Amino acid sequence: MAIPLLNYAPTTQNARVAPLRVGSDEDLKVVALDQGSDSGNVTSVIEAAYRQIFFHAFKSDRDAFLESQLRNGQITVRDFVRGLCLSNTFQRSFYNLNSNYKVVRHLVEKVLGRKTHGQSEEISWSIVLATKGVKGMVEALLDSEEYLDNFGYDTVPYQRNRV
Repeated sequence: MAIPLLNYAPTTQNARVAPLRVGSDEDLKVVALDQGSDSGNVTSVIEAAYRQIFFHAFKSDRDAFLESQLRNGQITVRDFVRGLCLSNTFQRSFYNLNSNYKVVRHLVEKVLGRKTHGQSEEISWSIVLATKGVKGMVEALLDSEEYLDNFGYDTVPYQRNRV
């Protein structure tokens, strides 16, 4: 029997306030896959996804199969992010080298685009990670209402801040 996700309360009142953005040159650009996308748009989506999940887009860490599926329209950006989070590169270079709490913080920051709401949320997600593994946690994050409301199927996750 799987342990259900624990309820946790945000640690501050700011967590309940809608994001307030002030435009500047330092703002991240939202990268989304357009329906009538050209190869330049797909390439920028792929680059942004690698930078979001891995912090870099090294040629040696690229997954040609996932990239070709995205280029051919066989998968969505959400599926591409899922593939990157479940890839051997992620397992080898991050998951195998860190504690569950660090992995939880990283995945929430990179997939949901925000920091965790304190230790109670980290404990809650670490239980999911321990019981269902990385695949179960990534699936739970990508299927969450928060992810779908903010990024949908065709937008690369980005850091959401209250500025």
